[in-house]
Amino acid sequence: MAILKMSNGECRMANEQHSNRQSIFDIRHSQIKFTATLLWTIAILTVGGRMALAQSGASDNDVIMRAMVDELDRSAKELVLSDLSRPYFIQLNVQDRQLYTQSAAYGGLQRSNQTHSRMISVRVRVGSYGLDNTNFRRGFGQGGTLPLDDDYAALRHGIWLLLDQDYKQAVETYTQKLAYLKDKTVEDRPDDFSTVSTVTVVEPMGTIDFDRKAWEGNLQRLSERFKNHPKIQDSNVTLFAGGVTEWVVNTDGARLRKGDSGIQIQINAELQAVDGMPLTDSKTYLGERVDQLPPIDKMLADIDEMCAKLIELAGAARLEQYTGPILFEPLAAANVFEALLSDGLCARPTPLGSGAEDDSLEKKIGLRILPRTFHVFDDPGPRTFESTVLAGAYRFDDEAVAATRVELVDKGILKTLVAGRAPTKKIKQSTGHGRSAGLGDPRATTGSLYISADDALSTEELKQELIQTARDEGLEFGLRVASIEEGQTGALGDPIHAYKVSVADGHEEPVRGMQFRPVETRTLKRIQAAGKERRAYNSVSGTSASIIAPALLFEELELTKVEGEFDKLPILQSPATRKGTLGK
Repeated sequence: MAILKMSNGECRMANEQHSNRQSIFDIRHSQIKFTATLLWTIAILTVGGRMALAQSGASDNDVIMRAMVDELDRSAKELVLSDLSRPYFIQLNVQDRQLYTQSAAYGGLQRSNQTHSRMISVRVRVGSYGLDNTNFRRGFGQGGTLPLDDDYAALRHGIWLLLDQDYKQAVETYTQKLAYLKDKTVEDRPDDFSTVSTVTVVEPMGTIDFDRKAWEGNLQRLSERFKNHPKIQDSNVTLFAGGVTEWVVNTDGARLRKGDSGIQIQINAELQAVDGMPLTDSKTYLGERVDQLPPIDKMLADIDEMCAKLIELAGAARLEQYTGPILFEPLAAANVFEALLSDGLCARPTPLGSGAEDDSLEKKIGLRILPRTFHVFDDPGPRTFESTVLAGAYRFDDEAVAATRVELVDKGILKTLVAGRAPTKKIKQSTGHGRSAGLGDPRATTGSLYISADDALSTEELKQELIQTARDEGLEFGLRVASIEEGQTGALGDPIHAYKVSVADGHEEPVRGMQFRPVETRTLKRIQAAGKERRAYNSVSGTSASIIAPALLFEELELTKVEGEFDKLPILQSPATRKGTLGK
């Protein structure tokens, strides 16, 4: 799956209407990936410092690739400072993106623009695969911009400047790392880099068929729908669409060009409860192409449903405290796995001298981390799951390594981790999962994580199991959580939509104003049951990823009341709540 990437500046502009809270618009350029259909691939041959394309109907007119390869070859031969170490590995990553950004609120168009940017990152390694300047407390790699014009000389000049800067930094860091190791005893230190099979693939450039004027009208129509729901205090609709082309070349022989496209529509709504507590909800649509989005009428119906649930929630009682069984619906369960498991399944070396602790599950390999009925694998290959586009799908990672399926958990036992090219004590080879947020350093990340369980229960059976567990604990109700906020690694986000499920007759009542007490990863071993139905959840708050998960029933978790000082309700009602004021 490919990447539609946004800069932080673009994200901040998109969130001008919601700057007082964390928004899921805040995604970097690497946060939504969409795989373009592979139309053709061709081998790349380096001849005399120039790129020649194998006979496939394509012409040798990729100026960006040619400039990258030529400057890479020159630097590999000549980039050396006095008698210091010369590079043993260099990699260049370039991303060219054309992005449409539109937003509307209450029927009015707020913003509609088109941007074009071309970014580059360079990574120079000195030393050897066993010991180099990386995995140390200092940063790694340089990044910057390249000219938008396909000017061969200007492109090479920009690449040269960054390579020169990064080589000098690499030599300095390598010297400091050698000095550090002389004074420290480091047991079982893994190599700093691994070898891989090179990739020589060229895909078409990333483009998107996008009617800017038509979508301005669509966004105005979608945002105008909120006029039918005057109790909603604030809302907006934002669209990001574009095409991205990425190039990766390195001295191991990788010559990769991948083209991608994608479109995202984000709909936000918020209001306050009678006690001033802010309540928010959102809806996101993703597609590789415009025609993969739902019809506008379906989006309008979704807005109506979202508003109705949010207004119902505003009138719900606050839950003071709860300790007991909790049933997470599939999308909420995916958030649970994202917070408690995803990062732990990634093999990442701990940088020397950083003082950081290894937060992966590498020490748990061979041990049970989930119930014995559970199975987990990561497979970035499929682009969709039951018609849902997967943001975590991709063909090649940001280190030009082909993505592979990795069997992670079998019968509850952790078998291995996904990996990039930075080895750890137990994981030595890349699985094609070395990816970066924007132009940052690649590191191991999950792509599309699939979770299933044997002997799974139907939706009704899970509800009855929740009721029976609550009854056994002497409780009057159990708790069903339909959605939760996106939390941080290791911490569950607050519930958005949650319902008390009566033990007496099974009826449900919405509740609000609660947060989870700290939940540790080992709690996953105590999952009581899982559902048959699975849903795909797309995470775009960091490096794009997808989680395909079933519903989960925990025997016991703890929730406490959200404490805080809330703003008072608006002094005046909105104009829409007063008949006859609009349109005058």
